[in-house]
Amino acid sequence: MTKSMTGASDYTALAGLAKDWVMSTQPKTPGSNDPDYDHIRQLLAPKAILRFGHSHFVSTVPHLQHDESPDDFVNRLKSMSALLETWNIDVVSIVADTEENSAVVRAVFYMQAKNDPEVIHNEILFWCQMDEVGRKILESTEFVDPTALNALKPKLEAAKVAQVELS
Repeated sequence: MTKSMTGASDYTALAGLAKDWVMSTQPKTPGSNDPDYDHIRQLLAPKAILRFGHSHFVSTVPHLQHDESPDDFVNRLKSMSALLETWNIDVVSIVADTEENSAVVRAVFYMQAKNDPEVIHNEILFWCQMDEVGRKILESTEFVDPTALNALKPKLEAAKVAQVELS
């Protein structure tokens, strides 16, 4: 059983780590598509598990049906970011639980595929489980907006085709 954290400073540590984790996935240079992959890895425990939820939705999308390691996550982000012109993130709210060493972050990702002017608003919840001192993410479950994902998918596919045609 993990030691739980208690107190306001522990709440702040958990909420801060969860927010940093979500924000670490945005471009380090605003308006670009270049996340800081080293910073992402620094926030994750070496054996962190990253996955997607809602169970029914995930059961209908094969590429979301497996757990990811930190390296798997970074590789997926690299593939996806190459197809995006840019994106940014607004954290809407965070709730931390010091008894469970966890936090939930509600964020809106404003995602624009390459060669497409439309910005897709993807509201995502991240349920994060942290280590006993609130310094590393042990698990993160990402609950994406299925409608936003379905709107973004053909735009990313078009960007991928354009990328192949240019090479």
